[in-house]
Amino acid sequence: MIGFTSCSEDDELTPEELEAKQTEELLGTITSNFDEITSKQWTLKEFQPSDDMVAASETENGAVAQTRINDAEHAKNFNMVLSFAANGDLLKPGIAMNVPDEELESKVLTYLNEPWGFELFTSLTEGELNSYLAQFRRVIAAPLAADDLNTDDITSEETGLCVFNIEMRDFSQMSYDDVVLAQKQLIEGNNDKIYMNEDGTLTVETTSVEYGVSKLILEEVTE
Repeated sequence: MIGFTSCSEDDELTPEELEAKQTEELLGTITSNFDEITSKQWTLKEFQPSDDMVAASETENGAVAQTRINDAEHAKNFNMVLSFAANGDLLKPGIAMNVPDEELESKVLTYLNEPWGFELFTSLTEGELNSYLAQFRRVIAAPLAADDLNTDDITSEETGLCVFNIEMRDFSQMSYDDVVLAQKQLIEGNNDKIYMNEDGTLTVETTSVEYGVSKLILEEVTE
């Protein structure tokens, strides 16, 4: 009996050539993932605080953790929709609030009065309102921004809108192994992971020194 040995194209490549080919294929997948994510619109489904953040929020000195959890919970009341628009070679995130303008103030006042249990705040100036709208937009926006950006570099206190840009991480100088490790770190200057889930939702991780990794779960807007 004569035996035949199959020989794939990859078998003829040197180790260096094979790694280059695998890297190119992986970079193609990463680029497709980034393009898919940034071509869609997303809304906040839930915020999953880290165990450390939850634990801290239950202590006497846990005001910061409590505020982050509370902000994320109230942010859902504004029906925010994240989208990305071309800005030269960059992408600018925009977060629309799909509620009537006349309801924005009442929703912020509900947020402010909730801890007190009575109506302490009854009205807001335009500047105050925009400052709080910027705060709620940062629930979604901040995890997407470069790690070295300050609050005012992410949203404007004056307008309440997002003011930063993003671009895909440059993987071109990385080895294959490094690309594998960093493939979910899609945004330049941001070390957190962003990835699609099997159910079509999007996970955006957000890391803090104090509380570790929390997660935003976004779902696609299809209408």
